[in-house]
Amino acid sequence: MRCGLLLGAVLGLAACGKPAPEPELTARFTPEQQQLLQQGSLRARSCAACHGANGISRQALYPSLAGLPEAQLAEALQQYRDGSRKHALMSPQARGLTDDDITLLAAYYALLPGPSQP
Repeated sequence: MRCGLLLGAVLGLAACGKPAPEPELTARFTPEQQQLLQQGSLRARSCAACHGANGISRQALYPSLAGLPEAQLAEALQQYRDGSRKHALMSPQARGLTDDDITLLAAYYALLPGPSQP
């Protein structure tokens, strides 16, 4: 029980400091895409603790989500939610997602530029 509370507190604190997409990033998008980025950044706050700000992970244990195909992201989230794909952290996180949440998160991360290649 205490571990769950601690994890929730850590995720909550990490989410509070997540910045919105940077203005130079959103300037190249249509107004509809800019709105999606705004809404997506709010919904993705709990994701930032593991997957990094703007979907770029700083830890090899957690994949970067930015720039991945929308369909791939949506399918993975649906599978975590329905239990056909299992992960100790992702499965419980995805259980609470609605279809609209999954659509928004997948579209949001797909719009973001992926990590630069070395």
